[in-house]
Amino acid sequence: MLEAEVKVRLTAGAVDVLRARLDALGATALGEHRQVDIYFAHPGRDFRATDEALRLRADGERLLITYKGPKLDPPRKTREEIELALAPAVDAQAATTLLERLGFHVVASVCKRRIDFALERSPGVTVVSIDSVDGLGSFCEIEVPASDPAVARSVLEAELARLDLAGATPIAESYLELLLTAQRSDLRSSSAR
Repeated sequence: MLEAEVKVRLTAGAVDVLRARLDALGATALGEHRQVDIYFAHPGRDFRATDEALRLRADGERLLITYKGPKLDPPRKTREEIELALAPAVDAQAATTLLERLGFHVVASVCKRRIDFALERSPGVTVVSIDSVDGLGSFCEIEVPASDPAVARSVLEAELARLDLAGATPIAESYLELLLTAQRSDLRSSSAR
């Protein structure tokens, strides 16, 4: 199965407007939680060049390890995703140490507060997330399961329109890519002084 998602940046006022729109559409609030995503570099290939990712996610009591394949339909992020839940007793530090012993190394961590909503559609359910990402700001992610990128594109465009976000520019970069770009920009600004 493929994960298909689209992400758009939100201003502070747009967050409130989106929440009101979700209420008007009868979306079900699934909860608010803090996520810490630790991204790893592969010891033998450049994930930036192959457009892949390996992530360890701490989400409350849950710890997940996720492989994300290359994007198939930018700026939407339709891609293969393989996700495994680790045993509840495993902590993020132990999992990180295991991956480091295997030759992976930590690239960066992305911390965010996420509020998820389930939005009924025919057929299926769309997950809409409002994210507040440390160092980056606010975003809306819309995610649907997909078996075909063209179908996913159509569903995502319809959902953007239904949420009154059709005019927003989709962001192809992951939060990791956005964060690393912002950090490089900060370093260039600091060294120019």
